[in-house]
Amino acid sequence: MWDQYTTGDGSQVIAILDTGGDYTHPDLEANTWINEAELNGVEGYDDDGNGYIDDIRGWDFINLDNAPLDDNMHGTHVAGTIAAVTNNNKGVAGIAYDAVVVPVRVLGKCGGYTSDIADGIVWAAGGSVSGVPSNPNPASVINMSLGGGGSCDNTSQNAINTARSLGSVVIVAAGNENQNVSNSSPANCNGVVSVSY
Repeated sequence: MWDQYTTGDGSQVIAILDTGGDYTHPDLEANTWINEAELNGVEGYDDDGNGYIDDIRGWDFINLDNAPLDDNMHGTHVAGTIAAVTNNNKGVAGIAYDAVVVPVRVLGKCGGYTSDIADGIVWAAGGSVSGVPSNPNPASVINMSLGGGGSCDNTSQNAINTARSLGSVVIVAAGNENQNVSNSSPANCNGVVSVSY
């Protein structure tokens, strides 16, 4: 399959909007985005001048900090499906194992708020979110393996519209409830690619 399709080639940035990520995992560490301006600077100092100290990887919209750690492991699982390192005799092989993933925590152990998910969508695409440092590495693809029932709400649709206007493709799981995607939001929002299997 990989000889016919792209493997992500390192230039594809995929934001994983989920429960965060274990970016020290041996199958993910090499493919998780790093803010080089902070990593190569002085620890405990705002090296890139954006108002946040040591914002090295992604963003956590639950705790409003720069450590989108995964306390549920769902986001880590999704990141592995997408971009786990291959040919290393560990774990699995991601379908786009040369891509770069950015963990964006928008869900906690018990779910999350539409407002956090919407902010995560805008931020991942490179848009401005009040009180959050700008994303220096906007995603070409935004993945959301999340959702709930009902129709698409205005907050989600506006965020998706913003992301698309900034050049991001928005991918959303159709849901695991064995129902028509029209009953699953944000998979039923306009302009998204809904994925099922």
